[in-house]
Amino acid sequence: MAAPSNKKSHNRKSKDRPKFNKASKKPFKANKKDSNDCVKAQAMALQLEEDVPDFPRGGGSSLSQKERDGILAEVDAEFEVEERILKKVKKKGKKPQNLNHSREEDFGSLFSDGLTGKLPRFANRITLKNISPGMKLWGVISEINEKDLVISLPGGLRGLVRSKDSLDPILDNEIEENGDRLPFIFHVGQLVSCIVLQLEDDKKDNGKRKIWLSLRLSLLHKGFSIDTVQEGMVLAAYVKSIEDHGYMLHFGLHSFVGFLPKNSQAEGRDAEVKPGQLLQALVRRIDKTRKVVYLSSDSDSVSKCVVKDLKGISIDLLFPGMMVNARVQSTLENGVMLSFLTYFTGTVDIFHLQNTFPTSNWTDDYPKNKKVNARILFIDPSTRAVGLTLNQHLVHNNAPPLHVKVGDIYDSAKVVRVEGRFGLLLEIPSVPVSIPAYVSMSDVAEDEVHKLEKKFKEGSRVRVRILGSRLLEGLATGILKASAFEGPVFTHSDVKPGMIVRAKIIAVDNFGAIVQFPGGLKALCPLRHMSEFDIVKPRKKFKVKS
Repeated sequence: MAAPSNKKSHNRKSKDRPKFNKASKKPFKANKKDSNDCVKAQAMALQLEEDVPDFPRGGGSSLSQKERDGILAEVDAEFEVEERILKKVKKKGKKPQNLNHSREEDFGSLFSDGLTGKLPRFANRITLKNISPGMKLWGVISEINEKDLVISLPGGLRGLVRSKDSLDPILDNEIEENGDRLPFIFHVGQLVSCIVLQLEDDKKDNGKRKIWLSLRLSLLHKGFSIDTVQEGMVLAAYVKSIEDHGYMLHFGLHSFVGFLPKNSQAEGRDAEVKPGQLLQALVRRIDKTRKVVYLSSDSDSVSKCVVKDLKGISIDLLFPGMMVNARVQSTLENGVMLSFLTYFTGTVDIFHLQNTFPTSNWTDDYPKNKKVNARILFIDPSTRAVGLTLNQHLVHNNAPPLHVKVGDIYDSAKVVRVEGRFGLLLEIPSVPVSIPAYVSMSDVAEDEVHKLEKKFKEGSRVRVRILGSRLLEGLATGILKASAFEGPVFTHSDVKPGMIVRAKIIAVDNFGAIVQFPGGLKALCPLRHMSEFDIVKPRKKFKVKS
């Protein structure tokens, strides 16, 4: 988009342009004349942002001259007050404090066009509170059911994909004859890019929400065209049909198609390629006249491909799983901030660092301006937040291995890092290689622990039981509570028909009671099995926590 001809608008544009590694080079000096000009420019920028549409034409303002003069007068008065305070503080020999503390102190301009102002304190994490429709995420398939897929997402979240949202409708006719299509197209452990469709309150479990996702490329590739595709890019595509010399590929768009020659088929070997199959391929050549993209799906080439700096690339063209050359901008309290593709910044969570077992001095491994290869983990177009991963398995385009099962007990897990307010990072001595496990603060002990540093030391050994896993991070979750090791039942596989166990009632309803075993496993006791006699009102006879 061409820059507006209006001079003030031009100044604002040049001010907002990303300026990497240039913050805080010169100390602030109060200058009466320059400061007034700066304030007026800021006021005009504020006015344009709040009252003018996203794409103003002609640079005009909707405020009257009288209203503009009023705004400038207020800003000038505020600036003069701050200037007098700064002079007083300077005379006393004290460092000036930030008088305008706001959210920008914590997040800086992470969610804007570049790095200006203060850096954020924390790396972005996807949670149930901040996930929203439209977010693009990288995940790994953990379950394949008859009607849906279960996707392991960043941050240990769990998403669901309905069968109808697993691929675009244009391919329905190609695979409907194969019946149960989900196991036919996908496999457990497969890395996939997805987009959030909606969040839904879980009726069975209060306080939890279901995350419904889509794998449709028509949504993920929205904004792509034959002109935005570049040689050397890696694109996701469906196999639409099998031809004599190769495979016709579908990108979810009608503006162009793809062709994969048989001599470069999936994984560079004689693997079976099926209609509807989702694969990744490297762009080798583009025929803009015929609107055909020629690709190769050699796994080695795909895993090593790095996106080049493209002129005019927008956040809509960023894709989960895309590998980029990045540079360390700064270390944060729980991760690293990186700059990439000239215009963008993103953060790496501490669970996605290069070292699987980061110790307490992990920041020493990330000096400023260090060059790294990273893959995009998630993109939030609404806030422009980007999450990245440095996990070596994911960087090589493979899901991290997890060599443990829920319920496994390890007597000598090593404490790698102690996070005083959050939990412990452990090294599990699994076979064939050790894996990391995290124990949250609430699962460390039966009694409340206020300071983990006093109870646990790095290098010490603890007894842990595996509670679950975060497949995308290759991270297990564990529990140290003594109650977790009591009783014969911890997982569903431990339950045998006819066995006698003790349990606690946690809910009573007209259909029966929900009970919980000491290990945390829940079970349903139907109404007819609650007593030898008919019970009309079970709540009167059975009490919660009994």
